[in-house]
Amino acid sequence: MKNIYKYLLIPSILIFSLSFCNNKQEKESNKNSVQQDQESNQQTIHQDGILYKLDMSAGNTEVNWIGYKTNEKTAVSGSFSEFSSDRENQSFNSIDDLVDGLNFSISSLSSSSGDPIRDLNLKDYFFKYLTDNFEIEGTLGRPINDSIDVSFNILGQDQTVRFAYSTYLTTSKYSNKIIQIKGKLNLVNQFNGEAFNSIHKQCFDLHKGSDGISKTWEEVDVHIKVLVINETNPKFHQ
Repeated sequence: MKNIYKYLLIPSILIFSLSFCNNKQEKESNKNSVQQDQESNQQTIHQDGILYKLDMSAGNTEVNWIGYKTNEKTAVSGSFSEFSSDRENQSFNSIDDLVDGLNFSISSLSSSSGDPIRDLNLKDYFFKYLTDNFEIEGTLGRPINDSIDVSFNILGQDQTVRFAYSTYLTTSKYSNKIIQIKGKLNLVNQFNGEAFNSIHKQCFDLHKGSDGISKTWEEVDVHIKVLVINETNPKFHQ
């Protein structure tokens, strides 16, 4: 009888041992799988952990211009205070994605040069001929290295101009960034020549230099700065 128990006991021990080993191996496998999933999630969070959003509130966005008059090339500067885009209150995984395809609108009626007479002349004899509704509209392309294409809609026709493009960190502890777009516009070749001729004629005497010659320069410098907020991705809190 003891021999029978002995023979029954040995297989039972073997079965239990094998079962225990299999359970241990399965647990180790599950543990490794969980660790891999966690590592994969951590990599995803690391890659997509920041969201970017425009801040076009007053003081955080600047749209400046500089025109020139007289043979001495006397600078006349101004800025726009009213502008908008279709990317406001939207978040993106990268600044390039945020910028690419962004549609913007600038109210030319908000242009200010610090001279009321000049501003009135620009409104009635320049911007009036530039667009139908005093809105300068356009679309940004995708940044390529240090440049970006900007497409302007002038009286129903698109005109694409390449500008210099850069981004840099602000002094904020949240690592916000500034998008900077700089370049030149030719008011005759790239924009409506009628608008240029109109303002030159209206300001003929005002644009005379010390030599008595009136000159309105075709080129205008443009300098745009836009604040981009560095947001924390909700994935960090999941």
